[in-house]
Amino acid sequence: MNLTASSSASAPDHARLAALYDVSRALGSSLNLDESLTVALDAAIRLTGAERGFLMLFDGEAADGELVFRLARNARQETLDESAFEVSRSVVREVAQSNTPVVTSNAEKDPRFAAQESVINFALRSVMAVPLAVRGKTIGALYVDNKARAGLFTQSDLDLLAAFAGQAAIAIDNARLYTQVDQALAQRISELQTMQMIDRQLNATLDFEKVMALTLEWAARYTAARTGWIGVLEDGEKGQQVRIIARHGTTGTRPLGSNAPAVGNVRALSDPLVQTAMAVRQAQRFPPDAAGGGQARLIAPVVIHDERIVAMIVLERPNHAFTANAAEFLSRLADHAAVAIENARLYAALKKANDAKSEFVRTVSHELKLPMTSIKGYAELMLHGIAGPVSDQQKQFLQTIRSNVERMAVLVSDLADISRIEAGRIKIDLRAVDVAQAAQDALKQLQTALDAKQQTLRLIIPPDLPRARTDPGRLVQILSNLISNANKYSPPGASITVTAEAAPPQIRLSVADTGYGISPQDQERLFTAFFRSEDPSIRQESGWGLGLHLCRRLVEVLGGEIMVTSFSGKGSTFSFTVPIDN
Repeated sequence: MNLTASSSASAPDHARLAALYDVSRALGSSLNLDESLTVALDAAIRLTGAERGFLMLFDGEAADGELVFRLARNARQETLDESAFEVSRSVVREVAQSNTPVVTSNAEKDPRFAAQESVINFALRSVMAVPLAVRGKTIGALYVDNKARAGLFTQSDLDLLAAFAGQAAIAIDNARLYTQVDQALAQRISELQTMQMIDRQLNATLDFEKVMALTLEWAARYTAARTGWIGVLEDGEKGQQVRIIARHGTTGTRPLGSNAPAVGNVRALSDPLVQTAMAVRQAQRFPPDAAGGGQARLIAPVVIHDERIVAMIVLERPNHAFTANAAEFLSRLADHAAVAIENARLYAALKKANDAKSEFVRTVSHELKLPMTSIKGYAELMLHGIAGPVSDQQKQFLQTIRSNVERMAVLVSDLADISRIEAGRIKIDLRAVDVAQAAQDALKQLQTALDAKQQTLRLIIPPDLPRARTDPGRLVQILSNLISNANKYSPPGASITVTAEAAPPQIRLSVADTGYGISPQDQERLFTAFFRSEDPSIRQESGWGLGLHLCRRLVEVLGGEIMVTSFSGKGSTFSFTVPIDN
C-alpha cells in the first residue's frame, strides 16, 4: 500500500476540513445579520475556489414566499450590485424550493440547465448551489459560480459546501432571530417612550375636549391615518348616538346615529376592529359626513370601568390597510387615554357642580344683603327710641337681633368671598402696604371684643420692616380673622401677640395666643370649610368654620402660605407670608 500517496491525496481534504472548522467558529462569533451573511458568503467562495457568490433568503413577511436577494460578493471580497449580478435565479429557486443541492461542471452543456435563458445569456459554466436549512425549514439558498472555467466543481465540492451551508444556516437563522428580537425590543422601547410622552400630555390637562383631541392626534400620527374622528356614546332622542368631539382631516358636525353599524360594533368590541377597504364598502359604515367608502378602517373602543363610552374611528387612503401593530398601539393608547378621559369627564362634572354652587351662593348672598341691612337698620332705630320708649327687656331682644344679623352678615360676606375666589373673580388691589398700619387697623376693629375679655394684645413689628406687596384690605381681613379667633378661643386675661419679620422674598406675620390650643387631629382639618372642633371649649364659642378656610384661600391668592403650630392647652400660633414689595 502506498501510504505516501494516500497521505498526499488526503492532505487537501484535511486542509479544507480545517478551513471549514475555522469558518464555522467565525460564523458563531457574531449575531449581526449583515455580518453573518458576509462571513458566510466569503467563506463559501474561499472554500470552493469560486469566482462569485450569491445569497438569497425567504422573506418571512412575504405572502408569496418569494426568495429575496440579500448579498452578492466576489473572490476579492467586494460587494456586488444585485442588478449587475448575472446569475441563474431559476437554479437558486429550484434548490431552495426542492431543498436539493445542485452542481454542474458546465451549465451551458448540462441538459438540466442548457435551455435556460439566463444560462445562455450569461454564459454560465461551473455552478453550484445548496439550500440553507435549519430545524427542518429551508430559509434560503447559497449559490457560487465561475464563468471563466468549466469543470471547476466536483461532487466533493458540493458535499463540502452542503456541510458548510448547514453551519451557515444556523448562524444566519440565529442572527436573524436576534435581529428580529432586537428590532422588536427597540420598537417596544420606542413605543413605551411614546406612551410616556402621551401620558404626560394627557395628564397635563383636565380639559375634556383637549384630552380627546390629543388622543385622536396621537392615534392618527402613529397609524398614519388620513382621516378620523373620536366621539362619545350618548343617549339621544333617537337612541344612542356618537357625539363627535374631535376630527382629523374631516369636516362636518352631524352625529352618527345608533342605526349605523359602526356604533353597534363599538358597543360590542373589546379589541380594535380592522376593516379592509372592501369590507368598509360592503358594510357602508361611514359617518354621514365622511369621505367615500374606498378606505380601510380601524375602530377602537375606549373602555372605562367595563363601560364603553368612547369610540375611535380612523380612516386611511385606499390600499393602505392598517397593520396589526397599528391596532395593538391603538388598543394601548385607548387604555392610557381612558384614565385621562375619565378624569377630564369627572373634572368637568365637578366644575359644573361647583359653578352651580358658586352661582347659588352669589345669588343667595345678594338676596340676603338687603333684608339683613333692613333688619339691622330698624333694630338700631328702635334701640335709639325712634319708634317710642324701649324697655330693658326689649333692648336686650333688639341687641340680640343686631348681634345675630352681624354674624349673618359676616357669614354672607365670607361665603361671597369664597365663591368669588373659586370662580376666579375676586378683585385684588396689589400695592405697597405698611404692615404695621394694617395691624393697627385690624386691632381697632377688635378692640371692643378684646376689652370685653380683658385680653392684652401686643404688636411687635420692627420700624425698618419693608413694605409688603399685597392688597391692604385683604391683609387687614386676614389679620382680623386670626386675631378674632385668638380672642374667641382664649380665656379671659389671655395674652395675644402679633409679630412681623422680613424673610426675603417674603414677610412673615404671626398671631400667637395663650388659649386652648388645637389637637393634632384637628390641625389636619383646620383649614377645611365648615370644620369645627369637637373640643367643648371651642364649641362653646359661636362660629361657622369658614374663617380659617377663607384666610388660607386669601393668603394663597396673595402669593403666600399659611401654617399653624399648636399644642392642646398651650395656645396656638398662626403664621402666614406675603411678598415683599420690590
